[in-house]
Amino acid sequence: MIKISNFKFQISNFKKIDGFTFIELILYISIVTLMLSAIIPFAWNIIGGGVKSSAEQEVSSQARYVSERIKWEIRDATDINSVSATSISLAKPNLSLNPTTIDLSTGKIRIAQGPAGTPYNLNSDDTTITSLTFTNYSSSDNKTKHIQFTFTIDDAYGSLRQEYQVPQVTIESSAEVRNN
Repeated sequence: MIKISNFKFQISNFKKIDGFTFIELILYISIVTLMLSAIIPFAWNIIGGGVKSSAEQEVSSQARYVSERIKWEIRDATDINSVSATSISLAKPNLSLNPTTIDLSTGKIRIAQGPAGTPYNLNSDDTTITSLTFTNYSSSDNKTKHIQFTFTIDDAYGSLRQEYQVPQVTIESSAEVRNN
């Protein structure tokens, strides 16, 4: 048999557990909510700005690449075979690259080299060319063979979202055949 009378129960041995009151809890939640409502829109603006910047860089870099490639092809040619409003045919010193043709087809500037050359696109699938114009400014005595070209490049995203709306870039440049 167990004697209960010798058992002493002291409340002082238990530690008091501190906690949040309901008002403190509401206050902390409202502070966190205010901070998040300020930070989240700011973060979305940063992300949207990065997307728009990369779309603009894509259009600009493709415009620069296509322009430089057309100028290089014209300068590397030995003669101009033909020039129309949307295409050019160039004679090259290397017979395997002769003729080199540059034209516009379904939003892409294409280049084909050689008699049976398969055309390939100069601009990426993320961009589209809306216009391409070649103008022959060669001298009447054919001592200077000069070609001007103009093209307009735009993004191919076609989205209504502001981040993907990039202004069109129009490039106008010219080159002269060096191998006269």
